[in-house]
Amino acid sequence: TPFSRRGPVAWAAAVFCASVFCASVCCAGGEGEGGAGSAGPAPISQHLLLIEPRNLRAEVFVLVPGARQTVFSAARPGRIGARRYAREDFRKAYPGGWGEFFEKGRAAAAAHLKTLKPRFRRDSKKVIEYALLESDHPLTASTIIAPGFRALFTDTLGDELLVAVPDRSTVIVFPKLAGGIATFYPVLADLYADAVYPASPEIFELTKDGIRAVGAFRSD
Repeated sequence: TPFSRRGPVAWAAAVFCASVFCASVCCAGGEGEGGAGSAGPAPISQHLLLIEPRNLRAEVFVLVPGARQTVFSAARPGRIGARRYAREDFRKAYPGGWGEFFEKGRAAAAAHLKTLKPRFRRDSKKVIEYALLESDHPLTASTIIAPGFRALFTDTLGDELLVAVPDRSTVIVFPKLAGGIATFYPVLADLYADAVYPASPEIFELTKDGIRAVGAFRSD
């Protein structure tokens, strides 16, 4: 796939993630048993609703609610990865504007979410610390706004969730009430800094009312 995280920097980030997050998840047992965190590859949608750092200066974007450093941006598949829309091309492709694109992009993220299987990390007392979703698909981070995302975790992590998406291919979900997310800030900051396709340095709260940025694991 043209969106695969390859190359020295990506490989280093993958090894770091494996040693700190993924390895502990795979050894956690319970929900984490059974192998990979994905049910299989999903086709690349034409409607790529990406979560990206604001400083990338996409031409077509909307700030994530509550965020200072993170935007939703509009893209489509290119020859090598996602290709952000220029304003003129976006207007031609989506005469209904951002609302039309957002709904199509959200539906594409929901379709991708169905191919993913969360893995759960437990502490020494068998209490779940976080859940992990990973895939090289460009919409992986964007699944956090897909219908059905929150329902995947409420039974295990509670009604109020905190979510980090340090790069386009990684989603980490924490139970808000546990209050332990800050201990992972250094790891999240390293994943973000090493990412080929960074997503956000911010932390998002996900409730029945929607998603909102509530803090950051790194200050730029």
